[in-house]
Amino acid sequence: MNRIPIRASLFLFSLGGFFSLSAGSHVTRAQKQPNQSAGNPQNGKTIYENLGCNRCHGSQGEGLAGSGQKPGIPRIASSSLSFTDFLRQVRKPKGIMPPFNSKQASDADVTDVYAYLQSLKPSEAAAATTTPGNTANGERLFQKDGCYECHGFEGQGSSSTGASRLGPPRIPLSAFLAYVREPSGEMPPYTAKALSDKDLEEIYNFLKSVPSPPSAKSISLLNQ
Repeated sequence: MNRIPIRASLFLFSLGGFFSLSAGSHVTRAQKQPNQSAGNPQNGKTIYENLGCNRCHGSQGEGLAGSGQKPGIPRIASSSLSFTDFLRQVRKPKGIMPPFNSKQASDADVTDVYAYLQSLKPSEAAAATTTPGNTANGERLFQKDGCYECHGFEGQGSSSTGASRLGPPRIPLSAFLAYVREPSGEMPPYTAKALSDKDLEEIYNFLKSVPSPPSAKSISLLNQ
């Protein structure tokens, strides 16, 4: 029987071990390739709030159903969209939502936001839209704290003050709270010391009780 010299045997053994280790390393690296839809939910929550997504979609991504022909704000918590479709919607949204380019939110940022929304349970999002109502006290607070001075007695807004229409709200309660705490434009912020979350909930419920204005087509004088 032919015998392989000791040095040759050691070389072949080392070579075989190298290929074995290389193959194992390749599998390990392949297994560790990040899933595109996997992300950091906690970081996603921070990005979600920093980008102001909560000011329209709500802190739990709960959205708000529209009334009549109005579309409302879509619920995005536990989104049924694939990550690819979600990313496309963020980059090139439909409707009034502003687009977010890669400088404003990188793909990694959007991945984390997607992970945060996927981590939310539908029951949590649904609970965020329901509040006990006290419209009388909400109307009292609305007037007591001077909201009517800019937005009108029924939250109808005013062209003279530049204040937007508030009633009935077209954003979820948590988005309403977020906006009052950190508003844009000339509106001053209201801290929890000035108005508690409970007070704002009752103001929100008062504004929800305000009927929507009639459409222009339903006013005969405007259609003559």
